Amino acid sequence: MSIIRITEGENITAIEQNWTVFTDHFEAYAGNNSHFTAKNGTFIGEPKKDKSEEKKYFVEGWWSSDANGKNRIIEAFIEDTVYFNIITQSIPDIDPITKKPSEIAIQLYDDDGSWGNSPDPINVREVKKDPVTGKDIKGDLITSKTVTGNRVSYSLTLNKGLVSFIEEDAGDEIELYFECGYKNERNVKLPASSANYLKVFEKEIKITVLVELPHSKETGWAAKGLGGHTAMAIGDRYFDYGPDNRPGTYSEKDYDVDFNGDGDKDDDVLLRNPSFENAPGRPWWGRMVAQGKGIQPEDVKLNDVLSFVLQHWSICNVYGEVHKIEFYAKGSQSEKMIEWWEERYKHLKIYSVWPWKGEQCTTAVKTALQEGGFYIPDETQKPSGMLSDLKGVLSTTKNHFLERAHESIIKPESSDWNPN
Repeated sequence: MSIIRITEGENITAIEQNWTVFTDHFEAYAGNNSHFTAKNGTFIGEPKKDKSEEKKYFVEGWWSSDANGKNRIIEAFIEDTVYFNIITQSIPDIDPITKKPSEIAIQLYDDDGSWGNSPDPINVREVKKDPVTGKDIKGDLITSKTVTGNRVSYSLTLNKGLVSFIEEDAGDEIELYFECGYKNERNVKLPASSANYLKVFEKEIKITVLVELPHSKETGWAAKGLGGHTAMAIGDRYFDYGPDNRPGTYSEKDYDVDFNGDGDKDDDVLLRNPSFENAPGRPWWGRMVAQGKGIQPEDVKLNDVLSFVLQHWSICNVYGEVHKIEFYAKGSQSEKMIEWWEERYKHLKIYSVWPWKGEQCTTAVKTALQEGGFYIPDETQKPSGMLSDLKGVLSTTKNHFLERAHESIIKPESSDWNPN
């Protein structure tokens, strides 16, 4: 900068022999006196400090996947454990007034700036162990963190409670940052740049649907669909549905069905001729696999079933062409589908090819997918229809967004099988 002083008369500032001028550009000419010109007058002494140059307490903040803060991140998924790192300055480990460890105030926020809304505060609580059950329980709100060596490392587990914020934002992510404060310095946003806020997405789960088409030699009801099967896995958890055709005594309470039509569901009823039109439900391939491994159907995994299906038909009785269809669902969608299947396994209800009477293999998978938010037409009743519908299903997760479901044939129909 240049110093210019404009006067209408003589304006003389007397200075001592030694002096310092604070300016970017300076020229001095001296005869008997040194004359300085300045627009607003000339002042002797130290210049005032610019407020923007005053020392601040907060230097930097960033997200990382490790406690040391070396692996910086800007993306994470629900159920991940992440760390927020803060570098401060001029904050002593022990407060000289309170004689206690120094603490900074912190508050987590979901940035809604892109929608023109105010950011949403997110309360973070300690996780404690229940002394009786040993289970995790919510503790006190976390509103401050201790500063040690002008540094804070804060561990957070991105629990499923954040899914509601994602859904409220009507998008696929939330962006997390902290507001921090110490003494008179408040509402400091960290990270400083919104480009470094943590984008949190839902966890993605692979959905696998297995479709066995009726063998080309099938006839009658078998050719219409009974000779095939539809099943699914959510992650590695496997589920399917079929008829229990064995005559026997069945509990109305267990199946949630009034088998004898007496107006209640409290009886044990003898069923002499269960059929595909009206039978107690059961896991189908799932029960066969479970019996072979000595486990419960709800503990059967996808790989167990794939190994079972790929055997010769004389061992597993799977002789039609088997297709595998794969796509990806968000964690919240997957949980809804799992909840539906878990409830169905608790109360297996009625299996029937007539949709107004009960469920069958294809409609069970259809209903579970619909629970998860995937579109399968209500009219779909047969394995072939399910296979056709699944070809148009799109993944909903970040890494596979709008990708079409992938289909492959994992077993051709058996050439040495014949009906009867």
